[in-house]
Amino acid sequence: MTCYLGTPQSQSQLRHRVVIFKDDYGHEIRVATNLKHPSADQIADMYKARWGIKVFFRWIKQNLNVPVLFGTTKNAVFNQLFAALMTYVVLRWLYDHSKSLIIACKSMPLIRFKEHMQVNQLQAEWL
Repeated sequence: MTCYLGTPQSQSQLRHRVVIFKDDYGHEIRVATNLKHPSADQIADMYKARWGIKVFFRWIKQNLNVPVLFGTTKNAVFNQLFAALMTYVVLRWLYDHSKSLIIACKSMPLIRFKEHMQVNQLQAEWL
């Protein structure tokens, strides 16, 4: 199926191909494209890959506190995303490993905890 895009006052000059496919949940998706040669399956795969990239960037914006990208070049985007992901991994690691320390500290009397910390500090100085 092909169609023109837009309103009668502002309509596209070229006809666009409409590809209909189902997503992983069985919902029908219609995509208009100007690509004539790829098969419908290839168009569907391209759309799904593009949608996966959109979902990834939405996750980054919501969870890594990166609402906007400061640069537009490939290198600037890469550096900002790499820094955000590194920060996330380090903070997540600290969060996961601090749970066991907090549980151990709650079960340990305060005096013993201070002695335990002093022993750890002495061991760190020897290393």
